[in-house]
Parts: sequence; C-alpha cells; structure tokens
Amino acid sequence: MATRMASTCSNEPTHQVLIRSLGPSRDSVSTPDYDNLLTMGSYPPECIPRLGSFIQALTALRIQHKPIAVRYTPQTMAPLLHVSHAECTLESLLQQSLLQRLFHVRELTSYDIEIPVLSAKLVRKMRARYVKEELTLRGELPSIVQFATALDAEALCKLVVRFRRSQSDTYGIDFAYSLQLPEQGYANMRTLKLVETEEYARFSGIPLAHLLRPFQGLRQLEDVEVQLEKSAMHARDEDIAQLAKAWSRLRRLVLSCTRCTAAVPTLDSLYTLADRCRSLSKLVLPQLDLQNLGKTIERRPPEEPLLAPSYCGTPGEQPHALHLFGVACDSMIRISDRQAMRIARCIDSLFPYIDLNASWKVDDSVEALLGDWYLIWVNIAVTKGLRNCAPGRAYLD
Repeated sequence: MATRMASTCSNEPTHQVLIRSLGPSRDSVSTPDYDNLLTMGSYPPECIPRLGSFIQALTALRIQHKPIAVRYTPQTMAPLLHVSHAECTLESLLQQSLLQRLFHVRELTSYDIEIPVLSAKLVRKMRARYVKEELTLRGELPSIVQFATALDAEALCKLVVRFRRSQSDTYGIDFAYSLQLPEQGYANMRTLKLVETEEYARFSGIPLAHLLRPFQGLRQLEDVEVQLEKSAMHARDEDIAQLAKAWSRLRRLVLSCTRCTAAVPTLDSLYTLADRCRSLSKLVLPQLDLQNLGKTIERRPPEEPLLAPSYCGTPGEQPHALHLFGVACDSMIRISDRQAMRIARCIDSLFPYIDLNASWKVDDSVEALLGDWYLIWVNIAVTKGLRNCAPGRAYLD
C-alpha cells in the first residue's frame, strides 16, 4: 500500500512558481509605472497563447506552473496576445533549465528576474537570444554577477542591476567579484544601470571601481548610471581613471548619491574624462574636491578654448562637446571667490559647451545659496559671458 501511494505521488506533476506576472514592455521597463497598468487576472500558462513553447516544456518535464498575473494598458486589445515582459523569481538553480525554456519564447523581449543567493558553484551557461529590450536583475550583487556572467544575451540593449550586499560578504573576497561579464555575450548592450536597494548604508567603504569591476569588460558601453540610495559613494581619481579607460565610448556617465565619503575625485578626473571620453554629452559626478584640486591643473592650467567656426584642429584638439554637467552633492566648506573662479575656468576650458540653463538647477533655498557650487556656477556663467563679449580676455586676472 505504501509503495503504491509513493508511486502515485511521484507521478503527480510538481507545482512551480517561476513567472510572477506578464505584461507589455514599457518605455522604461526598469521603473514600471503601475498607475497606468491594469491587472486582467491570474491565468494558467495554458491560457496564454504566447507561452506555447514554454507550455510544451512544462508538459515534457511533468511540471505544473501556478497561475500567472496578466497586466495590460487600457489601450490594449486582447491583452493575452500582447504580453512581452516577464517578471520572474528564480527560487533556486534547480529552476535554471525551466528559465532557459522560457528564454526560448520569441515574444518575451524584456525580463525582471529575482536572483536567489548563489553559492560558489558556477552557474550553467544560458542563452537568451530573444531578450533585447531590457533585462533587470535583482538580488545580492555577487549572485547577480554569477548569473549575468553565465548568460549569453547578445541582442540585449540595456541591463539594470538592482542590488544589495551579501550578508556574509567581506568585499573583495567573494570570488564573484573577480568575474567579468563576457563582451561577446552582451555584444549589443550599450546601457548599464546599477541601483542600490539596501535599507542601510553597507557600500560606503567600497571604491567605485571595485563595485563596477565585473562590468568593465563591456567596452562598448555608452551609458552608465550608478545610484547609491543609502550608502555614501567612495569615488577616487583612480576609480574614475579606471572607468574612463574601460569605457572610452561613454556618452553618458551619471554617478548619483545622497552623500559622499572623504574620498572624492579632484579636477584630475575631469582632465581624464575630457581626454579619454571624447563622446561624453552628460556627466554627473558625486562631488569634486574643492580644496585639493589635483596635480594636472598645475601642468595644464586652464586656457581659453577656441570656439571659432573656422577652427580646423585635429579631433583630439577640438573642444569637448559635453553638454550637461553636474555634481550630486553640494558642499559647505566656504571656498574663496578666487578658488571658485579657478575651478570654474578649469571646467569651462575643458567643457566649453556646457548648457548652463540645463545643467545649473537654480535653487533659492538658503542652503543652496550658501553652498560652494552656487559660487562656482556663478563664476562659470561670468566666464562664459566674458568669452562671448571679450574673446581672448576671459581668463585674464
């Protein structure tokens, strides 16, 4: 009797939860706006036509999947026929083969996947040939790196990493940080966004280059953004130099935080980015050291840029075309007007095309008016005005 019952139980399909919800891809999948999405209901995968090949895999593996929530926009006709974005939870690596079968569904072009805590065991290789819009990975950073390193998503355009720190991690010891995402596996990817999801500050002592080391092999990146919500950003000149060397094609670099550690870049980092990242159009740094300006400014003091239409220098000599510039954190060290003018001239000489109206967010609060960057922006505006009115004399004391 016991043997017969055990045999019966073993023949029953197991229930899995891999896909939490399906819906349309949005303009910015990484920041879904659920206000304009309606929930149609929860349906067995057999009722969703686009999951045909995935259903066949479930049947072959004798697996039953729990009902899946289906979301849609009010304008959508026949929502079950128009799902293209999947939100998934990978409970363990035992579901990896099932996820691989889901990646075979042509119509699913963007994913949001919760990654489990992974051990030091290497993840099996996977291919996501139809994932091309956006892939969001959530979880502990070492586990995300392990998963992403094993993935071949050559058509993917944008990777979003929503990360937290491993509870047992002493940064730099976990072997996952020595891994690098393969460039050939992400050949079409141009955008990388990392967002901290910690409730407490746990990344403050980690140099920025170490945090981004697994992604530095993706040489073709053009848009990189890092957001630290709780932790203070630890960004030194050597960190910025490593990023500039790895990602020379950058068009947009945004390093956003609410506060910084004592290790902040100097003006040396601006010289490095101006020299190595000639395509940059938007740059946001966490902060700049306004007292120690670095060594480069002594060797290469600011010179008034030549902006005449007839200028015919070599590409390396032409003024940088950076359009938007900013710092994430203001400071209140009360620098002198002379120091502010020196910093302003350096910024203006390296990036003469900065759009003040778009870059300088005017804030009438007392804190902003007393901040050091208010004084620097005023001096940048004055310098630009002098260049327009009296070319050749703007940098004269």
